[in-house]
Amino acid sequence: MKFLNKFFLSAAVVAASLSMGSCADDLNQLPTDPKELTDANFKEDPAGYMQQLIADVYLQFATYGANGNASVQGFDGGMSTFQRAAFILEEVPTDEASWIPADADYGLFQYGIIPANNTVVMGTYSRFFINIALCNQFIQTVNAGYFNIEGDATLEAQAAEYIRQAKVLRSAAYWYAIDNFGNVPYLDETVPMGQVGPQLGRTELFNRLTADLEAVVAEYKALDPNQKPAYGYVGLDAAEALLVKYYLNAEVYTGTAQWGKCLEHAQAVIDRLKGTGFQGSGLCNHYKQLFAYSNKQYALGGSNAINEIIWTIPQDFPNLLSYANGTFMLNAWVGTSTPDDTWRLNPRDKYNAGASGWKCITTRKQFVDIFEWQNGYTYSPDQRTALWCTAADGFSVENGPMDQGHYGKNGFLAVKFSNWAYDEAGNIDYANTPDATDQLGIDCPMIRLAEIYLSAAEAILNGAGDQATALQYVNYVRERAGMPAYDYITLQELQNERARELYTECTRRSDLIRYGKWISGYTWNWKGNVAGGTDFASNFTVYPLPSSVCARNGYEQNPGY
Repeated sequence: MKFLNKFFLSAAVVAASLSMGSCADDLNQLPTDPKELTDANFKEDPAGYMQQLIADVYLQFATYGANGNASVQGFDGGMSTFQRAAFILEEVPTDEASWIPADADYGLFQYGIIPANNTVVMGTYSRFFINIALCNQFIQTVNAGYFNIEGDATLEAQAAEYIRQAKVLRSAAYWYAIDNFGNVPYLDETVPMGQVGPQLGRTELFNRLTADLEAVVAEYKALDPNQKPAYGYVGLDAAEALLVKYYLNAEVYTGTAQWGKCLEHAQAVIDRLKGTGFQGSGLCNHYKQLFAYSNKQYALGGSNAINEIIWTIPQDFPNLLSYANGTFMLNAWVGTSTPDDTWRLNPRDKYNAGASGWKCITTRKQFVDIFEWQNGYTYSPDQRTALWCTAADGFSVENGPMDQGHYGKNGFLAVKFSNWAYDEAGNIDYANTPDATDQLGIDCPMIRLAEIYLSAAEAILNGAGDQATALQYVNYVRERAGMPAYDYITLQELQNERARELYTECTRRSDLIRYGKWISGYTWNWKGNVAGGTDFASNFTVYPLPSSVCARNGYEQNPGY
């Protein structure tokens, strides 16, 4: 049954059309059954293979590719994962997370120096479009009738649900594509595999993508307005949360704000998920529970009644472990000190981390300063800094030369992930904490209910609703962190609260652009490769499209590149 072999080859087809290689032989395998698919074994269980194919779509969001091999070649396998691609683009050039190794291409990202032929631009762009294409091909394969499910009402309903999920995942990949690259190609299930999609303007892309998501949301609500997916899958709440992200940034993408629609969908998500947790808000009782080994229980479909994590990338399975997600979000920050170092850190003792640490990321002083600090940057009452390495550990808050040789002397470590399990009281649960290993089974939250509360508040403060509601929503987030409630909330303070709550969760660049503080209006150390910071070039609101993609497909390059 060659069409199914082609499905697993599709990442190779997409990569080839992008001028980037791929492992065709390795992708020609089922993610859960590493044997070649033939007509004979397909006919034994076509519906079962449909389930395995949607699993392969999810796998491309969790790790490098089928069987642990990178779908994107010519680019570091760990960096080619979905979460790390998003992190590189949304976090590394900002004030939150500098990448300090001196790699010729990746090392320039922390300064915002990114030419169109940068291999990291090509690698991150390819990851998004490989995932988009796999979602499309899954839908095409079902619609073409290859699974022989016609007339079986149960299997037809299952296929329709998988198609909805594929559309939600496609919309997620497209959000990062449109947010970071602007005028990108549009491909849906009507575009044959391997065909070049038309390059559309950002406004038209936005309209098509939101219309598609709105249709998915409407279908979910018609079927079951309280639908919750199984753990690790997406559903109604993820679809509406993505609409919140699109509409929150509508003015950036189209020139026309859509605060009302942002609030409408945010409120719908809040209404479904509230009622448990901190003050009945639906948030976890303790911030650190969300970024620990035990965080999977707080995802939709998890074992806990609190479901703050709306979209999670599962990791605690052997075939999903990688050098991305929770592994990356812990190990990339930390390093093991020696007796000669002026700073002190043992990642195993502090975080239950198995690796000695990579010493790759530090944060900028300007970001540190939005938290409340006492005793010379040694302590903050804000619980969201509880796992940081600060002056109390001998780290300098100042940003010396941003390279690995000055690690410990060029910024604090804004660590929020750990490999501990926590109980309901927020204490370490040693009985359920795993052994420390190099690759960690910590899920990576991609969208949380706290983000939806803050997005709703921002929409309200921009004129969409009642100010008292905005204040309550922000105070849920703030008080959960152990900070005193606000009596009054301004847009400026909301922006700071959003940074405190969502730091390193792949929102910062788009937030700063929306606030009008990305190009100019706010400066951080080493912005633009100047020690005290400087403005970015005016065209840097989007990254360049990969030069090879433009040359191969005739796409127009973004202005200024």
